[in-house]
Amino acid sequence: MGAGITSGGCSEQDTVNISQEAVSSWLHTHLDVCVRAIVVPITWCLGIITNLTFLFVIVRVRKLRSDTNIYLAHLSLADLLYLSLGSIYDIRSYTASVVAFHDPFVNSAQCFSVFTVVNTGYFASIAIVTMVSFERFLALCHPIKHLKIRGRRRTHRMIAICWLVGFLISTSTSPGILVLNVVCLQWPDVDAFLDYPSSYAYCGPVSPRVKYFIPPLLNLPWIMAMVANVFMYVRILQMLNKRTSNKNMTVRKVHNATHIRSHVAKMLVANGTVFFLCQAPYRIFSLSGWICLLAQIPDPFRAGLGSGTIWISVVPQNINAMINPLIYGTVNPAYRSAIRVAFKCKGHVRRRKTSLSAMRAPEVNNTTSLAIDESMETRL
Repeated sequence: MGAGITSGGCSEQDTVNISQEAVSSWLHTHLDVCVRAIVVPITWCLGIITNLTFLFVIVRVRKLRSDTNIYLAHLSLADLLYLSLGSIYDIRSYTASVVAFHDPFVNSAQCFSVFTVVNTGYFASIAIVTMVSFERFLALCHPIKHLKIRGRRRTHRMIAICWLVGFLISTSTSPGILVLNVVCLQWPDVDAFLDYPSSYAYCGPVSPRVKYFIPPLLNLPWIMAMVANVFMYVRILQMLNKRTSNKNMTVRKVHNATHIRSHVAKMLVANGTVFFLCQAPYRIFSLSGWICLLAQIPDPFRAGLGSGTIWISVVPQNINAMINPLIYGTVNPAYRSAIRVAFKCKGHVRRRKTSLSAMRAPEVNNTTSLAIDESMETRL
């Protein structure tokens, strides 16, 4: 057989005899090759461009360094962390072996470190998205309270808590991928399989019982975030409708409020739809597999889609990490103006600073996108 693909050894009872009929089930499918060799690299590159562009604009244009944009900057960092490490893992898994189930690690420490860091970025992004919604909820529904507690120090503290929550949730799920298992492969005794790897490795649980408890830990934070965000979105829309229908408002205020409501509604629909739709496939498949495991019945999704369930889950999550800056940034006219300013030379930036400030004031009054300045949010 071919050379082993891991540095670990495996005992005789860990050897799997593969028949010629079962060979194809152990190898990468055409879908695996397409996604790992084409889709994943493309989304990774686009994600780097969009997220770094957003971070560059925030750093370059001082006028956009509001508390909300600080949240969004950390959201971009979390998305970059998740997207980059996740893409590297998928590409490396494809290039390291012809075996579809192989994890490209040499010891258990790599299993723990890589997946913990990836999941930290993932769960931190969920926490940050929820915090951004919470800040908007307070600013619009409880403006007096928000005015009292808001501040840059609080913003940094809440961001630190988001990252800590992401790390703690990620660490709590690590027992499910903590041990690197090595399995020896006995391919059919045919010359075509002489160069095939003699073993493959996968990160598994510390105990078989762990697999019954990890799925709820992975899915519960997302479900709680979804419920919380939906509640806050509904309350925000109700508050905007209430303010718009106020008969004591002047004609101009009515016009401004209507304009604001349309922008907020657009942002809420975009945020909620993209975020939850992109995350939903993984949650559905994960919960379905867990329920079927408890009931000791075959998983219908796995039976019908095979390895396709993995990519139906992973690709939308990668897309979500890639397009977040587009959703949270480009809807705001001030951000689009800031992009043009940020990529000009320094002298031109100084000359246009005054015009940007003048442009931004009316724009902020007419939008409640996530890049809006906190002080203006409080006034809405």
